[in-house]
Amino acid sequence: MKALGMIETRGMVGAIEAVDVACKTADVEVLNRHLIKGGIVTVEIVGDVGAVKVAVEAATEAVKKLGVYMGSHVIPRPTEEVYNILEKKEVPTEVIEEKEMIVELAEEVIIEDMVDEEVKPVVNRRDKTKK
Repeated sequence: MKALGMIETRGMVGAIEAVDVACKTADVEVLNRHLIKGGIVTVEIVGDVGAVKVAVEAATEAVKKLGVYMGSHVIPRPTEEVYNILEKKEVPTEVIEEKEMIVELAEEVIIEDMVDEEVKPVVNRRDKTKK
């Protein structure tokens, strides 16, 4: 079973720095990232226990230098239930419905813009002929 490492930062810049340093330091993979309210970002990395410990330590030091460190933790051999919790990415139906509505509105605007662009040259030609 792989180890799980978590690094929490304020903002995406720190999270990207943490992932970059962790992946360059040891043979680890990024499992996921979570955007939490208030600009907090948690990244999860997995790999062999030793690799994850080294990667999290290095990433933690790099993020502390940026001044955006919130916390970090390594779980050497988490139970399968921990991974089940982390890998569930359920999107609330309200979010899906809102996204669909936004797409529909955007399509309407694009179609209206296309119609306006086709009509304007014709109107301009008519205006010139009337004078």
